[in-house]
Amino acid sequence: MRYLTKDELLDLHIYAVMRYGGRLGISSQDRLQTVLHAPHQKMFGVELYPDVCSKGAALTYLLIKSRPFVGGNEITALMALLRFLELNDAALSAAIAEGDLFWLIRAINYSDLDKEGLEDWLRDNVLV
Repeated sequence: MRYLTKDELLDLHIYAVMRYGGRLGISSQDRLQTVLHAPHQKMFGVELYPDVCSKGAALTYLLIKSRPFVGGNEITALMALLRFLELNDAALSAAIAEGDLFWLIRAINYSDLDKEGLEDWLRDNVLV
């Protein structure tokens, strides 16, 4: 399993803010580290997130909800998810429309979709 490094995530954040707008910068190093380490978590020697969909959901959900960046957290989260999937030879289904992604990010941001809901959505829409 390949994970995003801090440098890769920061590069995605810079690109997202420069391309789509927002404020550049890290608002909390602690929250950023939490996001980066979440997909690696184990409890009693067992991975909390055992596959690409659960790890991707943890990464994306925490990027949106914990807001480690000054701005652009949502677009950075979406780009991080897409890059994480690519690193692990997975991708979103070609049937996914841009509006679906907008709905997904908005639903997480407004707490209409929790991490488990995101994971279920990924299981239905990710090609491995």
